[in-house]
Amino acid sequence: MINIIKKSIKVLLPLSLFACAEKANLSILDKPLIKFKVNKVKDTVLNIPKWYLTPPKDLNKVYSVGAAVSPDVQLSVDMATMNAKYTLADRINGKMNGMIKTFVTKLGDDQINSSTISDVKKVTKNIISSVDVAGYQPKEIKVNSFGTQFQAYVLLEYSEDTAKEVILNRIMKNQLVYSKINSTSAWKELEKEVHSPKSD
Repeated sequence: MINIIKKSIKVLLPLSLFACAEKANLSILDKPLIKFKVNKVKDTVLNIPKWYLTPPKDLNKVYSVGAAVSPDVQLSVDMATMNAKYTLADRINGKMNGMIKTFVTKLGDDQINSSTISDVKKVTKNIISSVDVAGYQPKEIKVNSFGTQFQAYVLLEYSEDTAKEVILNRIMKNQLVYSKINSTSAWKELEKEVHSPKSD
């Protein structure tokens, strides 16, 4: 029995080492999960709409794009639209602050042993605050399958003419509300005057 075990070990040990050596020689790109992910990226790149990479240009309109992935088709479109609206708001009224700091340190005293170490830090802040993007129109929407999910691409168009109409309508609506409030308050003041006791 012991001989059988020893013989089995002599046969199985080299085979298992050979199998381990074969797995060790596999490139990380040859692993099934990595291959799957690489193919997903290739498919995604091949299916990106041209208008997503190079949006149209027009002097009277602003365009922005957005993309999103979700297991629900409507949610993927909604999220892509929100991403495009964010970009649109940034293009209309985004403010950016940036700062670059560079530190250089010299090491060594003589010309042979001296060297420098540099450290560069870049900080950028993009502020988008309460930008009105009402009046945008979805110009293009494309939805692709993405494994078990949906990948949506959205192209929004923002026209100055449409924006002016929206703003004008809001101003008129606000003026109507304001005049109603004023007339109500003026009426109350008048009633108060009429019903107040008069002193002679």
